[in-house]
Parts: sequence; C-alpha cells; structure tokens
Amino acid sequence: MPRAEEPAAAAAAAGGGKSRRFWRAQHEERRRRKAGEQKAAEPEPAARPKPTNWAGLFKGAGAAAASTPAGGRAAAAASEPPATTTSGKGRAFSSLEDALEHWRVVLRAAPVRPRGLVNTGNMCFMNVVLQALLHCAPFCSLLWSIRDNVAFSFKGGTPLLEALIQYADEFKRDAAPAAQLLQQGLEEPFVPEHVYEALQKKGVFQTLRGQQEDAQEFMSYLVDGIHEEMAVVLQASRAQVAAAAAAAAAAAAAAAAAAAGRDKEGAGWLEVGPNNRGIHMRDADEATVRTPITQIFGGTLRSTLTVPGAAAAAVVAAPPRSSNREPFQWLALDISAGSVATIGEALDELVAPETIEGYVNVRGESVAATKQTVLERMPPVLVLHLKRFVFCADEGVQKVHKFIEYPDVLEVAPAWLARTTEAGRHRGARYRLSSVIYHHGSHASGGHYTCDILRAGSEWLRVDDVDIACLDSVDDVLEEKKDRTAYILFYTICV
Repeated sequence: MPRAEEPAAAAAAAGGGKSRRFWRAQHEERRRRKAGEQKAAEPEPAARPKPTNWAGLFKGAGAAAASTPAGGRAAAAASEPPATTTSGKGRAFSSLEDALEHWRVVLRAAPVRPRGLVNTGNMCFMNVVLQALLHCAPFCSLLWSIRDNVAFSFKGGTPLLEALIQYADEFKRDAAPAAQLLQQGLEEPFVPEHVYEALQKKGVFQTLRGQQEDAQEFMSYLVDGIHEEMAVVLQASRAQVAAAAAAAAAAAAAAAAAAAGRDKEGAGWLEVGPNNRGIHMRDADEATVRTPITQIFGGTLRSTLTVPGAAAAAVVAAPPRSSNREPFQWLALDISAGSVATIGEALDELVAPETIEGYVNVRGESVAATKQTVLERMPPVLVLHLKRFVFCADEGVQKVHKFIEYPDVLEVAPAWLARTTEAGRHRGARYRLSSVIYHHGSHASGGHYTCDILRAGSEWLRVDDVDIACLDSVDDVLEEKKDRTAYILFYTICV
C-alpha cells in the first residue's frame, strides 16, 4: 500500500480564486475561534439533546459544518426538490430496517451543486473517494432516501452510514449548469468532520490529517464498513421476525432450508453443465447478507476448476469440473502484462484460463488442471481498480506508469461472462463512465489524488480538493495525461 507526502498547495481554485492553504488556514482559525468562544462562555450553554430521529439530526447549528452559514440549510431544504424515493410508491419507510429491506436501486439522482473539500493535511485520498461516491447516483439516492424517508430512534449502531448521510447533507441539489454555478461562485469548501469522527470511533485510519493513505484501501474500508453496519441491522431484524414466527410451519421450513445451505465446509451440490457433465458447486455468495450496498456494487464471480481424469472413477462422486461462486464489490485488474493496454484487454486477462501444473487428481495422478474465473452477476455500478502498485523482489513496491485506455461506454463482452442463465442476462450490457480517480506521482511512495466526475448529462468536472473546474468534454477525461494515471474507474449501467 502506497504512502505519500502531500505536494505543495496547487494554484487558486477555479470557482473561488483562493488556494488550499487559504482554506486550510480558514478551517484552523475557525476551530481555534470556536474553542475560545466555548471556553469563555458564561454560563456554559446546555448540551444539545441527542437527536431522536433523522429529522432532528439536521436541525440547528450542530448539523452544519463550520463553513455553513447559520440558517442556510433550513432555507435550502425548503427550496430543494424531494429526494428520489426507492420504495416503489414514494411512502416513508417505517424504520431503518424497513428501508434496508425494501430499498431498490435508483440509477438517476438530482445533480448537486459542486463543492470542494478542504485538505487538512494529506487527506486527498479521502476527498476523491467521497466526491466520487457523492456523484454515484445510486449511492447518493440511497443516502437521501434514508435521510428523507426514515424515522427511527438514534442508537448509534451505524456510525459510518450516519456520517455519510451528514456529509451528503452538506451539498445542495441544483440542476443548473456547473459552468453557471462556478461563475456565480460556489459555497465555501468544508471539512468532512463527521466522516473523520466515525472512522476514529471505528479505530481505523488513526493517522488522519498527517499521513497519506491509499484511496482504494480507504474506499474498500468505507463501503465494506457501511455494508457490515447494514448487515447487522438486517440480521437483528430478521432474527426478531424469525423468533416471533418460530411456531409457524412456513418459518420452520425456511429455517431448515437456510441451515442446509450453510453446511460444513466442502458442502455443495451437483450442477449439470455443458454436454450433460456434472459440475460440483460451492456458493460463498449465498452467505453474503443482501444490503443496499450489495445491490449497488455487488456482483458474482464464478471460478471453475477442470481436472483431467477426475471423472473416470465416478461422475457423481468426483465430477471433472468444480465451481465456486464468490461475491465482489469491485474488480482488481492486473495491468502489468505487456499485452494489456486497454480496460477490455485487462478484463480479458482477468477471465483468461490459468493452467495449474502438477495438480493431483482423485486417482493420484499428476495432471495439468485448468482454472478460469468469469463474471456471472454484474452490479449496477461496476468499480474497476487498476493495480498500479506491484511488489518487486529487488526494488520493493513500484508503480506501473503506463497509460491504460478506458472507454466512455464499456460493453460487456460474451467472453467475460459465465455460460449460465444468470450471466446470460448481462450479455450486451453497457456501462457508462461516471468517475475516474487519479494518482499523481512517479513513485508508489509519493503522490497526490484527484478525480474527474460526471455531474449530469455530459457535464464533467475536475476536482482537486477545493479546486473545481469544468471540462470541455469527456475527451478530456479519456485522454492520456502526463501528470496522472487512472487508478479507480466507476462505471454505471446504462438504462
């Protein structure tokens, strides 16, 4: 994992004309002033009561960041359009459990007014991920749907989810063209304090505001962490429902079926494959709790091992092929091979058969087995992580600098998919590029992160902490750049 020292502050922001150093100084001054005012207050003000629902979370001064003018949020809420609902009929969910159980993916969301994030010291890795997630329409719709439609008691069991909702609340929905908004002047950049605090409560990234981290690792922790919080809520809710209906025959049958699906390691079933030949199946994906996060980012890989001679003893007891299904939330693509110059070629490399020499089959013979991993279920948002940092025995961790060509629209090739009914539904699927996270720098041990984000229609923005600029076209996103290389790509399925 690369570590980096943040480079010197860049030029003035496109929308505001002030440098990162200015905004960082402003942020620190506000913190000192706020601390001094609290210390000097006589008498000490009463503590603000803990909010009892989501609505209470966004009332009063405590809901806004230090840079948000008092009263601005309430006025904005009154003028903003309602959030896209995902419950089918636009009803309010009765609880967080209800929302997580019945939420469905929405592929479009109202555009937000661009706003920069202050880099308080080597925080660019976090800023680019937060900007990309905010402009990921299904993810942003999820946050607003929970915020606007859920009323439930605040128990503090979902700190990362709560922090992301508070973060999203700092942005106003505004369909005006970005060029017009930048010309009028954007809101002051802010520091995503809620996210910092939630991460520190979780005991991770304790070196925040001092040491650079890897953007992909941070995104992995953040998205996985929200998924785990949701899974705990859903499991507790389902356990209560199951306990209440334990006497019912239907509940007993469902429990028995669930128990059978989670038998000891090595359990599985026999699936009939091509040419009526048996395939022994194991499904790790079945153990994954379905949450809105898996609905947005979750897909399934199917890995098949073919062993020559395995069927000679007994087709049923030892079929010549065995398959595993594994869930994924993004695909890590090896780009180090000389033959890989495009995203399509990197995906070809991912699904290419691999020969395993010296594999011992059930008859004790050493054979050349073949393993192949293909895509079976595709997610609405496909995240591709380009493996730019590789370990070399002689030189340690090195960066792969070469340019990898990526398209505006990615069409799923048949060769990438499994030969199953489920995979067949994704043949010919098309994904549109929605965000690119870049890594700057010549070495794995140093650099900076920026991102390009698709705001609405064909409107692209380039975001560098507090600096935001409009791009002329998607060609500016797709072209090779001398000072940066694409590191993480977000693709959203076309509808």
